[in-house]
Amino acid sequence: MNATPTPILVVDDEADLRSLLVEAFQDSGHEAVSAASGAQALELVKARHFPVVFTDLNMPGMSGLELIKELHAVDPRSFPILMTGFATTEAAIEALKRGAYDFITKPFKFAEIEASLGRALSHYQALRENEAYQQDLEARVEARTKETVKLKDDIERLFEGFVDASVAAIEARDPTTSGHSHRVALLTVGLAEAVNTTEGGAWGTFRLSERQMRELRYASLLHDFGKVGVREQVLVKAKKLDEPRVEVLLQRLHQRGLELEVEALLQAWREGRPFDSTILEGMKADSRAEALRLIALVQQSNEPSVLPKEAAEELVHLDGMDFQHWSGHRKPLVDPHDLAALRIPKGSLTDEERREVESHVTHTFRFLEKIPWTDELGGVPAIAYAHHERLNGRGYPRKLTSDAIPAQSKMMAISDVFDALAASDRPYKVAVPVGKALDILNEEAKAGLMDPDLFRIFVEAKVYERTTQK
Repeated sequence: MNATPTPILVVDDEADLRSLLVEAFQDSGHEAVSAASGAQALELVKARHFPVVFTDLNMPGMSGLELIKELHAVDPRSFPILMTGFATTEAAIEALKRGAYDFITKPFKFAEIEASLGRALSHYQALRENEAYQQDLEARVEARTKETVKLKDDIERLFEGFVDASVAAIEARDPTTSGHSHRVALLTVGLAEAVNTTEGGAWGTFRLSERQMRELRYASLLHDFGKVGVREQVLVKAKKLDEPRVEVLLQRLHQRGLELEVEALLQAWREGRPFDSTILEGMKADSRAEALRLIALVQQSNEPSVLPKEAAEELVHLDGMDFQHWSGHRKPLVDPHDLAALRIPKGSLTDEERREVESHVTHTFRFLEKIPWTDELGGVPAIAYAHHERLNGRGYPRKLTSDAIPAQSKMMAISDVFDALAASDRPYKVAVPVGKALDILNEEAKAGLMDPDLFRIFVEAKVYERTTQK
């Protein structure tokens, strides 16, 4: 006997047959319920689920075939079994077409009913088990999908944190350019979005997908990461000589002025000239004026702005000057390395230091290529690697020309230069007005350094306002 009796519905307009079947099913351990008509049966089916429904074919009102059709609409999981005393092949075929599970001919033996019921319940049980398996499988898939989505979200958050930490590391090495990486990312993605909406022209058919936009954003955020491999004193060098070196040089110039005063006084005594305070003050004033002139020359030359031609010519005279060292020996007033730095025509970096700063691009690429990027972000290293290349081959580090430079790198180049010009966070220069920065970029586009069509979109779409509007 089943632990939980299976509910079976018997539908027949003959009361004796209904009672007989109900009693037999109950004796077999099932829960049996009867209905005298199709309409009554439907009401019962709407109220509860019956795995198996035995129904007569010919009944007043609603026939068995009509009931089967209605059963499938109300409870498609029920297994209808049709009983009839007017069995024909056509009737059987029609019953099966309508959805009957089995077809039994009256008069029948209860053993036939039991066999049909057994087959129906076995099939029913198999379907329910399959449904349960499907539901369990779907639940597992849903749970695993949620886990996968959560893991993906966690990984993305982790990677975003890694990128933020990397940018923070860059800015910790060079606090004066704080915010540069985020601004370049904002400008570059903004330019790419503007290109995506451009119709016609050189970039009219170029489009970046959402995935490529994300790739471009990461490349822009990490484009300067290689600066961690550049010496800090070079990276943040605001002037040609740092303060201690300048102080030493200025002190030597001051000392040289005093030495000239003493030498002039001694020369007067050797010549036997009498003491004259007016002459002495004049000599002191001359030596002091010469010292101050040279001090002003060094201070002017130490600035990273363009070195005037007159100052460059005057610096040559420092090369032959010396001073009295504490050891008693005469030594050169200016160290050759310091003099070479003061002669830098523009900026604060020597050629060697400039090459070191430019090496940050290669450091960036070598760092980024070690990251196991997904296929969606695999282009990040190459995009960042080319952001200092120029269309005419005058960029660095590989001297690439236009055809070899990724389109995304061309966009980043414009954003990078604009922010370097317009931002107020560079120690070696003052920020230029937005209009002036755009004029400089325009000249670079005309000179074949920047893409002129991309620059036009940058200006027309007012991409620059993303970082310049307060």
